[in-house]
Amino acid sequence: MEQYQMLIGVVIEKLNETYQDVVKNREGLQGILSMHTEEERANAPELLTISELHRAYDEFADLLESRFPGLKSQ
Repeated sequence: MEQYQMLIGVVIEKLNETYQDVVKNREGLQGILSMHTEEERANAPELLTISELHRAYDEFADLLESRFPGLKSQ
């Protein structure tokens, strides 16, 4: 079904861009968390939220990497 090749290419390109954004955001959140102690991370609501976001980005990146091993972070 040749007519779908272009669509697939565009969707994969967008998926790769999304993956790159996820990796960049995950690294940024990790940078924020690394500036604080474990105690601060456990007691500050904002840092708890950032930790949850980091975990979600981590899981999403892992899922994308396992499903689409050709994705690359730049």
